[in-house]
Parts: sequence; structure tokens; C-alpha cells
Amino acid sequence: MNRRRSEELPNHSAAFLALALAAIVATTGGAMHAIYRNGQIKTERKIADTRKRIEEHHLDIQMIEVRKERLLDRYEIRDQLALVDSSLLAVDHGVVEKVSPTSSGETFPVVVRP
Repeated sequence: MNRRRSEELPNHSAAFLALALAAIVATTGGAMHAIYRNGQIKTERKIADTRKRIEEHHLDIQMIEVRKERLLDRYEIRDQLALVDSSLLAVDHGVVEKVSPTSSGETFPVVVRP
């Protein structure tokens, strides 16, 4: 009985050191995982915002094309010219003639002979 009391207790400092190191590694790993996951979430939100802006731009482009079509509608132009009592007259296709470019580089697309 006395012999057991006189023996020194085993030193467990290596186990405590390993346990502390494991705790530090686990904590650091958890923090790094949270940081990377937050980065992924921010990136996903930026991608979603960009896709939304692209879709809005596509809708804007479609609306502009609709307005352009409306402005270039020949029947609408005729009605508007009639409303303002314009002196412009309708021209038959037979009197329109294509003209080649001049030497200065200017182009005149059509010539109308009365």
C-alpha cells in the first residue's frame, strides 16, 4: 500500500497538449468554413443581382424595339404627316433610283425624279 503512494503519478501533459491542439484546429476549421461559406453566399447574391439586371436590360431592349417599330411604322408616319399638313408626297417605287458613292466618301442613298 505504501508503495503505490510513493510512486509518482504519470504525467498527462502530452495528452492535454494534444487535446488543446485538436480544439484549436477544430475551432479554426469551423471559423474558416464559416468565412468561406459567407463568401460563397455573397458571390451567389452578386450573381443573382447581375442576372436580374440582365433580365431588366433585356426587357428594356424589347420595349425600345417596340417603340422603334411604332415610330417607323409607315402607316403611323402617314397619319402623323397628314395631321401636321406636311407637303411631303407619296413616291412610287419606279421613280426611286440608287446612286453610287461620290469620290469624297459621302453617300446619298436615293434620288427621286419628279
